Amino acid sequence: MHEFLVLVLASVLTAYLCIRYWRAMLWSASQHRLSEATRELGAWIDDYQGEKSLATVCALLKLCPNLDRGGNRTLVAVRTYDRVLKIGQGILQSASGNVARWLAAERKACAYFAAVLLDRRITRTSEWYAGQITDPSV
Repeated sequence: MHEFLVLVLASVLTAYLCIRYWRAMLWSASQHRLSEATRELGAWIDDYQGEKSLATVCALLKLCPNLDRGGNRTLVAVRTYDRVLKIGQGILQSASGNVARWLAAERKACAYFAAVLLDRRITRTSEWYAGQITDPSV
C-alpha cells in the first residue's frame, strides 16, 4: 500500500514539475518579439483559431533548414504540453469559460513558441547564406 502511495505522489510531482517547465519555456518565448519575416504568422496565431495552429507552424519548421544541434528537443517538449492541453480540452469541453479560455491561451502560447523557433531558424539560415556564419554548428 505504501509503495502505491509513493508511486502516486511521485507521478503527481513529476507531472507538476513538467508542467512548470513547459510553462517557463512558453513564458521565455513570449518575451521574444518576432521579426518582420514571421510577424504575419504571429498575427495569425493570435486569431481565434490560433490554438490549432501549432501543427501548421511545425510544418513550416520542417521546411526551414535546422542549423542548430538539438534544436528540436524543446519543440518536442512543447508539442507534448500541447497534446496534454488538447486532452484537457477534450475532457473539459463543458467546463466554465475561464478554464476554456486558459486552455486556448496556453495552446496559442505553444504555437507562438514554435513561431519563435521558426523566426530563429529563418534568421540563422539567412545569416548563413549571407556568409556571416561559416560554421553552421556555432
